[in-house]
Amino acid sequence: MKTFRLSLVLVALLLAACGGGEPTPMPAPAEPAAGSAQAERAATLDILMNDIYFGDNSDNLGSPPVWTVAAGSEVTLNLANKGGLEHNWAVVKPGSELPKVLTADTLKEATFLEFSAGNLPGGKSISEPFTAPAAGEYLVICTVAGHYPAMQGKLIVQ
Repeated sequence: MKTFRLSLVLVALLLAACGGGEPTPMPAPAEPAAGSAQAERAATLDILMNDIYFGDNSDNLGSPPVWTVAAGSEVTLNLANKGGLEHNWAVVKPGSELPKVLTADTLKEATFLEFSAGNLPGGKSISEPFTAPAAGEYLVICTVAGHYPAMQGKLIVQ
């Protein structure tokens, strides 16, 4: 008899726990608190692409844009191509020798790139994930033929 009552109580508790009606929506994940380790491991970079330069200054050779992130951080690249030409945002491996001319053929087996966001058509915007490499200074280029060296910047990884 005690087993029957215990079973009945357990079934009643189970039914009560299952509930009914509409499911309760899950709360949105909280943003990492400023200064927390998780916040320091995340970053967002807004990358503006124009014809044929990054950022607001058309002199990327003399005054390249600089982007700064923490080593190993998960970065969201917000790429906005405001020009009419296709562009790319690519990070060059330190110490790499770039070909004199960047073409589709030289990029097929490019071992000199740390990361490439891929080509973005003119007038388009995308967000692209990127994991920051080891600490150091990196050359950032547009790999579309004829755009580098006019279209370049610097990524500082701390």
